[in-house]
Amino acid sequence: MLTLRLIGFWKSEHDPTWPDPNAFVDNRWDTDERDVVAQYLRAGSLARVYLGWSYCRVCGAPNGDSEFTDGTYLWPEGLAHYVESHGVRLPAEFVEHAVSRMGDLEQAQVDRTWWARQRV
Repeated sequence: MLTLRLIGFWKSEHDPTWPDPNAFVDNRWDTDERDVVAQYLRAGSLARVYLGWSYCRVCGAPNGDSEFTDGTYLWPEGLAHYVESHGVRLPAEFVEHAVSRMGDLEQAQVDRTWWARQRV
């Protein structure tokens, strides 16, 4: 059975034990790295959709109703908003994971032969 590591769920009235996103704000975080992480979060695979919206714990903006995954981590749809808009720096282990995966995709060789052989 697949186990996904939860990330990016924040303290609220309903979940007071989660971390506070304000504790993760890092205004000195390299903007290029931050943008790569936000792009990675937005590119996740849709895992679940819920009936109600989540709201940003920093600014109150509507922040999505879904969860995304990459097969290793599971995060709320709005996590990219925290990274982009508020400079919330996620744990180094996740940042390294996201940056590495994005780098692998950018450097990947593309095999066009399989698709070229397809016929109806």
